[in-house]
Amino acid sequence: MNISKVKGIFLFSLLLLSAKICKSQVSYFGSALLNSQKLEVFKKTTTLFTFQYGDYAELEKFEQAIKETWTITPYKIIKPDELAKYDTLANYSFFYFDACAEKLDNKTDINVVYALKLATPSKKPKVKEESVLATVDLFTDPNTKLFVTLLDQEIGSKKNKKANLLSLLYNRSHLLNWSPGFLTGYLKQINDGLISSENHGIDYQFYNKIRLPELARETLYVPEYVKEVFSSKLALLPKSGIVLEPYSYKLRFAPYKVLDSLILNKETPIKYVIYTQRSDDKIISVYDSRDNMIIYQRFYPQTPNFEMNDLSEIKKVIVSLK
Repeated sequence: MNISKVKGIFLFSLLLLSAKICKSQVSYFGSALLNSQKLEVFKKTTTLFTFQYGDYAELEKFEQAIKETWTITPYKIIKPDELAKYDTLANYSFFYFDACAEKLDNKTDINVVYALKLATPSKKPKVKEESVLATVDLFTDPNTKLFVTLLDQEIGSKKNKKANLLSLLYNRSHLLNWSPGFLTGYLKQINDGLISSENHGIDYQFYNKIRLPELARETLYVPEYVKEVFSSKLALLPKSGIVLEPYSYKLRFAPYKVLDSLILNKETPIKYVIYTQRSDDKIISVYDSRDNMIIYQRFYPQTPNFEMNDLSEIKKVIVSLK
């Protein structure tokens, strides 16, 4: 990425977002913003979507994902280097990539997010007040995670650090829980949550009592990245040392292209898993592409790696509800 493109992006970046907004795989803050009137201001904006540069090769699929789920504001898809054109203009909100810091005791963990931000005039002249309305926790490749962590520890200007961070996130990082199909589920939660003026943070476990038991007779789709990244560990004992009863319902591992085709095609609704590793934790989610609703989620603190027991836990809930 050339310098002019970097300058066009970092004007909108918050290098480290508040830790409290990185506690759930998809978080939104409608209720928290309601009293400040910022939610109403947001609803009058046009939302600008930016993606990684490699994503624009699948622009039609990403636009389909937005059309299916995003109704709260008008929207426009732009390239990251176009953001500078909107810096001084009112009535815009932005989806962009960033990172947030989470501090526990003396340890700081850095997580990469896809964030929705609103910029409004502040009491200081020529300064904008920035509010984060929603975030999606992203599961990055090890090199990205290491780079972002080291960048946070570097001594240097904030401006240069922001530019380096965004150059990485928009150009070179590999996001495992990211695709046009996955985006439909993320946006559905954010869109509906903000319309309802609700907050959503961490959920240790929740499930849909009607939809989840349907998996006893349907196929649960699992993204192939789960198998690829942790195939050498799937046969190992879980951290607890306890092996649960195997997931014995229909299961299919599928690559991104297959999943995206099924998720975006409403004639073939499926239920599918999204596994998110964040810091030293993990989140296991199940979505129903029929209406892009999340029907199961469980947060595992201090247990980052995927285990077959994670699927067994889903079966356990299904059996309890049948």
